[in-house]
Amino acid sequence: MYRPIRLCLLGVLLLQGCTEITQVVPERFVTPDNPFCRALYQHNDWLDAVVTTESRWGLPLHIALAELNVPIGTEASEYINPASSDWEEYRLATENWAGSFSEIETALDYLGWHAQMASQRNSLSMEQAGKLYIAARIGHGGLHRMEYNPDLLLVRQAEKVDSRAKQYRDDLKYCPRIRERAGSFFRLPF
Repeated sequence: MYRPIRLCLLGVLLLQGCTEITQVVPERFVTPDNPFCRALYQHNDWLDAVVTTESRWGLPLHIALAELNVPIGTEASEYINPASSDWEEYRLATENWAGSFSEIETALDYLGWHAQMASQRNSLSMEQAGKLYIAARIGHGGLHRMEYNPDLLLVRQAEKVDSRAKQYRDDLKYCPRIRERAGSFFRLPF
């Protein structure tokens, strides 16, 4: 006779515990003042894509976003402009036949794949943002032949990518548990 009452009371207590949400993360971490973190928190598609790229290809989050050369969350007709031979090689290697330059997921996946190939073919480190940017722009063969040396504009752009990657790396220190947030069903709504 008492068993059903105990079960009902236990159920009520459990439900009451589920309805009360306590904040575990301090407020300063929930709404970061850092514009880089805030942009990643607000654009979950970008965050999911860049974390997937990092885990699949090993390209660090800050390097991949710096190579895109557009602010986080920007809608663009083309996020990247790869060498046509490298793009075709990417499509063959990944079987991503429907991928497009205008999709952030495909653009970041391409950059990750390309960085991995550049590290194998041209002995580049995944931390060399500028050189990876050049390799993505002129192709693996062009980088190997050092075709970018006479192009001062491309060298300047690569220096800006290096600088932006360093800034993003520093900004990541203010983005608590950003990688764990990617792909999570339970995200804070801001």
